[in-house]
Amino acid sequence: MLSSSALKQDIRRRIGKVQSIMKDRGIGALLLPARGAPGMMGVARYFTNLQLWAGKAWAIVGSGESEAALVLESSYEAEWNRQAAATSWIECPEADALGKAIEIAGDLSRNDKKIGLVHPKKNWIYGDWMRLQSELIEGERDVVDLSSEIDELRSVKSSFEVEEIYRTGCVLTAAMERFSEAASPGVRCWEAAAAAEQVIQSRGGLQGRAKFSFNSRPETIPAPLDKRFSEDDIFVFEMVYPGPYGYWCEMSLLFSFKDLPEEQERQLRAHEKVIQACSSAMKTGARIGRMHAVAAEMWREQGYEVIGSHTPNCHSIGLDGNDGPSSLTSPDAVLKSNMVLSFHPSTLLKGERAYLLSDNFLVTPEGSLPLSPRQWNYRKIGQP
Repeated sequence: MLSSSALKQDIRRRIGKVQSIMKDRGIGALLLPARGAPGMMGVARYFTNLQLWAGKAWAIVGSGESEAALVLESSYEAEWNRQAAATSWIECPEADALGKAIEIAGDLSRNDKKIGLVHPKKNWIYGDWMRLQSELIEGERDVVDLSSEIDELRSVKSSFEVEEIYRTGCVLTAAMERFSEAASPGVRCWEAAAAAEQVIQSRGGLQGRAKFSFNSRPETIPAPLDKRFSEDDIFVFEMVYPGPYGYWCEMSLLFSFKDLPEEQERQLRAHEKVIQACSSAMKTGARIGRMHAVAAEMWREQGYEVIGSHTPNCHSIGLDGNDGPSSLTSPDAVLKSNMVLSFHPSTLLKGERAYLLSDNFLVTPEGSLPLSPRQWNYRKIGQP
């Protein structure tokens, strides 16, 4: 049974893990910036359950502290986090929140003289970074990049995280069922998407995005506000949303209002065989980049001409849309048990055709298993 107390216990486990790394490296504090946008707060949230809608915040993990510190710019978001965050150490200075965060990190590292950072080029705003560098030099502190260690820690999920990611998959499956009921010829695309989002928000999910592809191409993008479904549409609908505790799911499925034409039906069935082959191949000990070759070879065996890939075939997913290895950017990374992959075999076929069909999968020694109860990739909808 998932609960706030279970989350706090898991966060204590995470802090204990990272503290072991910090002590081995002689690091006194880990300083983590966050901004109120998807993909810009996952690391800080991993150690605090930080809630952030806009603006900036910083999380600081000390090598000897039982909980992390949170420093926020907004007094309103400070109150929100006093209710929701998994720490009681919350600071909201009247001015200069960054200065306060640097001060806390400096105090926690006064003996070790080292401060750990994660993906500084991605996570730090230039002005804040220059100030941090200046004040660390004056304080005789060194910075240590812990990106690879933190990525490895975050990419292998605990039992709590796996259960929570599955729950997010259940929520998105229910949202897709609601979309199936709401979408029909003449209905605005955004009305049907809003009906699906209502399901997610009613179960505690927050900001995400809904996207479409109507042209047999892989790119899913927001539909124009005035676009209405037509009875001849064959389209992919994608939902990218976090669940109540911030774990992301990318789920995309194929829909039509009439029977699929023979060629599209053939492509869909071939794609489902590709997903099955990739699921078997992406097991503990496999290299994540192998999925590209497995997918392409399965397409060729079924008579299709492969011209490339339109996006990474899979990537680690969790509190960020990508929180670890990717089949595109780190193809030699070795999969470990209990990694969770956003799974979307992404071979591009002749004519730049592809359906983006996606879900989250759990890596096991026997292969990857879907982390949602959904049993279908395509549905004919909108019928009386």
